[in-house]
Amino acid sequence: MITFVGIILGMFAISVMQLVLAIALPHIVSEIGGGNLYSLVFSSYMISSIVMIPIFSKLADIYGKKRFYLIGIGIFATGTLYGALASNMPALIAARIIQGLGAGILTPVSLALVSDMFTAEKRGRMIAIFGVVQLVANLISPLLGKSITELLGWHWLFYLTLIAVVISAALVAIRGKELINSNKAKLSEIDFLGGLLFGALCVLMVGFSNLISKGGGPSIISTLFFLGIVIAALLLTLNERKHKMPVIKIEFFKTKIIRRSILSSVAAGAIMYGLIAILPLCGAMLGSQGFKINESQILLYFMFGTTTGMVASSFLLKRLNSTIFIKTIWIVMSISSISILYFISLRHLIVFNLLNTIIGLCLGTIMSTFMINSQNAVKSEDRTVLSGLIQLGRYMGASVGVTIFAGVLPEVGMINSVSQFAGAFGVLVVLSVLGLLNEVL
Repeated sequence: MITFVGIILGMFAISVMQLVLAIALPHIVSEIGGGNLYSLVFSSYMISSIVMIPIFSKLADIYGKKRFYLIGIGIFATGTLYGALASNMPALIAARIIQGLGAGILTPVSLALVSDMFTAEKRGRMIAIFGVVQLVANLISPLLGKSITELLGWHWLFYLTLIAVVISAALVAIRGKELINSNKAKLSEIDFLGGLLFGALCVLMVGFSNLISKGGGPSIISTLFFLGIVIAALLLTLNERKHKMPVIKIEFFKTKIIRRSILSSVAAGAIMYGLIAILPLCGAMLGSQGFKINESQILLYFMFGTTTGMVASSFLLKRLNSTIFIKTIWIVMSISSISILYFISLRHLIVFNLLNTIIGLCLGTIMSTFMINSQNAVKSEDRTVLSGLIQLGRYMGASVGVTIFAGVLPEVGMINSVSQFAGAFGVLVVLSVLGLLNEVL
């Protein structure tokens, strides 16, 4: 049980780190500069995690999950310490890359480690605690980030996280035996090339998205990025078709409900992390203009909606037609996105906060629904692979979404008007409509 507590503490610290940093980032930029690199603080973390997840989930099965949990948390702790000491934006981004590498190991290994620790009767209850931890992190992080930043300074977001992950590592290290799967895969069967190609594809997509979001027309650089995306996608497809244990199982895309779920995970990831990146900026700007709201409150409305949607949908799906239900949610999402774009231009704060909460509610429902629907559509032996693929899709959407949402904004120091957020909320409308079309067509 001590090991389990250590794992929970580690995952809680990592989850909280993501959101408290989103709250603090406007303050960090005002102190160390680098507003033009704002989106890279988020996307660099996602991309480095993407590369690690498919590879190290298999390596942990071969060489031991506990060993790789400690390696992952050690890497994450190193990045966290470097982040606390960062004095400029490139150093902070480097710290986030290191954190992402560690988190990419921890994310799949933690859940698998818990599954190994408990019998089938207790496993479901213990895994459910993971969900509760994530929900609690979603709700307390906005206020926690604001309080720590104002009282202690933003560096302490990293120092406190470092303390938590060091304690987590100690609890996991001192108790529990290493369990290695006797039916483990061979090292030669791991899809290293597929993981690297998928990471390269995401890097190229982020670079291309950054160029497009800045409003520049076609150029030699953007054309080269586009060609790179096409070539990486083709190489990835060829590699995955041939590989025995691919990162992306191409056969999944032949099933409509799985295909829709994967594409929805990309859209949902883009929307969720894109809004997490820009909502604190919007709240800080509104607060500076005399409105009774700040960066933590505006993100709290969104995260409250997301958390509520995740919980409520898990119960509603048992009683409703899931196909009609998810289409209805996407319709509500699209209408709310169009409405929030209109009401932000009118500076109508009450309606904006209500729509912000509704969008979070829809997004939480969508994320829970596509995971449940896809899991029900495959056999037991394919569920772990599919879960990993959906997670990779969400991370890919997140890395691109953050880049586009932040890219259509002026540099952080130049944001002084509500109208400057019209482009970002316009992106929200486009992504919501695309999500709806994915379900309808």
